[in-house]
Amino acid sequence: MTDISSTLSFLVLGSDGQVGLALCQYLAERRVPYQGISSQDCAKVDQLVQQMAHSDHRYVFNLLFEESTDRDLAAIDHWTVLAETIASACAEHKRGLFQLSSARVFSGKLVRGYLESDVPAPISPLGQQYWAIEQRTLELCPESVLVRPGWLFSEYGPNFLTQLVDAAIEQQTLKITGKLRGNPTDAHALAKVLLAMAEQIDCNTDAPLLWGTYHYGDSDACSLFTFAKTVITVVKSMTDVRVETVEEGETQTMVDTIAEQENYQLGCKKILSTFGIKQRPWRRGLHDVLKVVYSSS
Repeated sequence: MTDISSTLSFLVLGSDGQVGLALCQYLAERRVPYQGISSQDCAKVDQLVQQMAHSDHRYVFNLLFEESTDRDLAAIDHWTVLAETIASACAEHKRGLFQLSSARVFSGKLVRGYLESDVPAPISPLGQQYWAIEQRTLELCPESVLVRPGWLFSEYGPNFLTQLVDAAIEQQTLKITGKLRGNPTDAHALAKVLLAMAEQIDCNTDAPLLWGTYHYGDSDACSLFTFAKTVITVVKSMTDVRVETVEEGETQTMVDTIAEQENYQLGCKKILSTFGIKQRPWRRGLHDVLKVVYSSS
């Protein structure tokens, strides 16, 4: 087992989300000290301030702003206040902050993968909020790492993968758009990436050079249709389902193509050159996740 630094310990905010659950599982396996706080328990600002003040963990993972297929608009309106509270507390108590953001900070109109050096130009209210939160967080807490992930999937629902699995059981034909493009990303892979970044910062005398904004998505960017077709193929190899065909087409049943930007693809060279972190193929993560889904059903 790899030795763990004596200063490496974490406060995990949003421990009940996809990445939060995967990260807490991974920290427990590695025997890294941590304290998980659910999204609901982080909702009250005064209570959150007290919890952060009394915590002696060196680093904070803020996973509260993870994208979800069932976003609570009232909760999202509260994100800015939470972000300012968390960033200010981290700066005051000299704690490193790792925070999830989103590719929604970009317009989605480029034909290539977005780089960290591309200037954000969000077109949706949610994207504008993510961008405002990023700027405010770095202003209040310079010792921050902001990570913009690809399309997240895991066994922890709801997410597009779990929606597909449910649809495969109930429907004979699925229609999925081929217009949207991005990096399907296993939440477990992202959890390992976050810990790897923290470990390097914790033992690196050049840590100030490592803070900043990074992209991480699993490798082999594809259309949402390609991802869905692959999911259904793997699901059919593991269990009996009703679905017979997956067709390319526009529908608002599972994905509102009118509201979504077309290109979520992320370039991930910066995280490779800075931390040496390589992208994991999403198909490998997909098989691992579906094995868990069907071994527990």
